[in-house]
Amino acid sequence: MKQITFTSIDAAIEIVDNIDDDGLGVLCEKHATAQPELIDYILSAAVEYENPDLEGLLIYYFCLLMEAYTHAECTLNKVEISDIESFEQEFLSILETYFEDDNLDLLEEYTGQADLIHFMLVEISTPDEDGTTLDDETGVQLFISMMALISVIAKTSN
Repeated sequence: MKQITFTSIDAAIEIVDNIDDDGLGVLCEKHATAQPELIDYILSAAVEYENPDLEGLLIYYFCLLMEAYTHAECTLNKVEISDIESFEQEFLSILETYFEDDNLDLLEEYTGQADLIHFMLVEISTPDEDGTTLDDETGVQLFISMMALISVIAKTSN
C-alpha cells in the first residue's frame, strides 16, 4: 500500500476543517457508502467502550483519514466483515505488544503507515486550537480505533 504522507494528511485536514456540518455530512456519506462495513466497525467502538463522546470523534477522524487516502490517490478495496474478522486477532496481539513495550516501530511496520500513526499520536496528546484536550481514556480509545482502521485498510488494500 502507498505511504500516506503528512502532505496528504494536511490536505485532508484542509478539506475536513473548512466545510460546514452539512458538507461534513455529505463527505461522511460518501466515505460511508464506499466503506459501509468499515464505518460500522469503527463506530461500534463507541458502543463497546460505552463512551458516547467517542462517536463524533470517530466520524471526524474516519472522514479525515479517508480523505487522506483519497488525496494520496490510493485505491482502497472495500472492507468486508470477513476482512475485519480475519485481521482482528493479529491486530489485538500487535496492539497488546505495543502497549506493553511502547514500541512504535511495531505499529509502523504492521501498518506501513508511519505518518498516519504519528499524526494520530499527536492528535490524541496535544490540545486543540481552543485548548481542548481529550481525557486519557477517550484518547486511548480513539487511538485504538484509528489504528484498527489504518490496519484493516493496510491488510485489505494494495
